[in-house]
Amino acid sequence: MSNATQPASPIFPRPDIFRACVNTKPFLTTRLSGLSCLRPELVGARTHRIWKIHADGHVGRHRTMLGLFIDQTLEPGTYDLVRNDRITAVYHRTPRQVAQVYHSRDFQRGSVTLLDFNPDTGRLRGTFEFAMSAIGFDVSGGEFDVVCPREEDGLASPR
Repeated sequence: MSNATQPASPIFPRPDIFRACVNTKPFLTTRLSGLSCLRPELVGARTHRIWKIHADGHVGRHRTMLGLFIDQTLEPGTYDLVRNDRITAVYHRTPRQVAQVYHSRDFQRGSVTLLDFNPDTGRLRGTFEFAMSAIGFDVSGGEFDVVCPREEDGLASPR
């Protein structure tokens, strides 16, 4: 049995997961990081904690980045992603020389479901989807299961 198919244990910890399909093509993650940190503020002191998930990879031959920024005061449940001040998603694709960046404030539909958060281990699990049907852009089947260590602990490292 390979390490990827074994259940999580102290000896064989389960690897972090981030996956999605972009217009039915798989997003292939090459680098993934999670962090529990203070949200950057434009003015004033930083006092609001977020989970920050950053996934680099590619869709087909195009370099792609997906980012999720989630308010830590949210309980498990499903949340509308469109114009939500407590959850932000960013999609960045570089097809040639010009980058395409889509932000959740521009999405026509979308949701994030928080399934579980373990404060002892920092593991965060959930699903997501979003779309801008006017331009034929659709992210579906999004799933994450990632450890988000506290920034203050100095444990943040890409996986």
